[in-house]
Amino acid sequence: MNETDVEHTLVTIIKNYTNRKAEVIDRAVSLREELGLSSFDMIALSAEIEDSFLISIDNIDVITGIDTFGDAVDLIMEKLAKSQPA
Repeated sequence: MNETDVEHTLVTIIKNYTNRKAEVIDRAVSLREELGLSSFDMIALSAEIEDSFLISIDNIDVITGIDTFGDAVDLIMEKLAKSQPA
């Protein structure tokens, strides 16, 4: 899966979770400050991400490592790369 596919899927997940329009979601948008997601929301959202991308994300990575949409895309891409057979 390439980065564009990841971004598109993640926009859909976040759009459905927050009821925001896709146009307001870009790499720089802050998930907490601009979209109003709490730590609980971030954990719940990570479960949807795990199911959609068939990856595993540590809760600590979600709480401390993801601030923006771009951070989330980067983490997903990293997890996907690690899950690919060598």
